[in-house]
Amino acid sequence: MSEPSSGVPGLHEALMRNTGYLVSRLGHYATRRFGERMAGLGLTSRMWGALNVIEADDGITQQQLGRAIGMDPSSMVATIDELESLRFVQRRPHPSDRRAHALHVTDKGRDALARGRRLSRAAQDELLAPLSDEERAQLHELLLRLALAAGAVGGESPATGGGASAPGHPTRAADGRPQAARERRRAPAPDRPAT
Repeated sequence: MSEPSSGVPGLHEALMRNTGYLVSRLGHYATRRFGERMAGLGLTSRMWGALNVIEADDGITQQQLGRAIGMDPSSMVATIDELESLRFVQRRPHPSDRRAHALHVTDKGRDALARGRRLSRAAQDELLAPLSDEERAQLHELLLRLALAAGAVGGESPATGGGASAPGHPTRAADGRPQAARERRRAPAPDRPAT
């Protein structure tokens, strides 16, 4: 005999006991809702992530960007091509490597980022509405810890050439543990999309 439903379509009580399933299900929902909001700006989640990193690391190369966000080279080229066609990003000759191009966010790109960040905050607030500010910070810290342990976040920092994680994320200590965990400090919940 099957167990009763939770009352939420597609979320049977038997599935509610599985944390991995809940994380996956919520991730799918958050990605879809975030994507719907970003579509109004002509951006995909992939483009949004790249645009944020390019702004944070002005002059980053495509190769560095790909490593920083974990994107394969062919997808990275397509993403930069899309951002450039929207006039959000500009490729310029790299000052010290004539084989590479430095990526820069344009004024139009900065405007899209500002509008996108408002949409991102709204999507995050919608997703996290049932949680208090303290619970939101705790959830962020726990998800970040899991993502770092799984190797799902981070990459090389263009400024250091390696070893550091993405901006706003703790670096890893020599023993491989996140620096924040080693120092017992709490990472602030950055203003990021809920994806």
